[in-house]
Amino acid sequence: MTIIRMIQDVCFDDVATSAMGEAFDRACASLKDYGSAVPTIIAERIIAAAKNGERDSDSLYEQALKAFAIVDASMLFVSVGDPPVPAYASVAHAA
Repeated sequence: MTIIRMIQDVCFDDVATSAMGEAFDRACASLKDYGSAVPTIIAERIIAAAKNGERDSDSLYEQALKAFAIVDASMLFVSVGDPPVPAYASVAHAA
């Protein structure tokens, strides 16, 4: 049995909502230290990508991270201290 859910005036089937939920959970976990507005931004990005037909949870996750100018989530943090240091902060910039 297929379940259809209405999100922002668009219907998504159970496969789409499952992929969206998985991407949302991963993105929120990856960006948990970025502030309280993050879940809303993530949700908006994922819904927009899903409205355009994207159904792959990995692609939806990547779309959510692009809102924060993060292209490669594997480079999100470098474990050099406590708390983790963002990867961009560990690179010396030339003047």
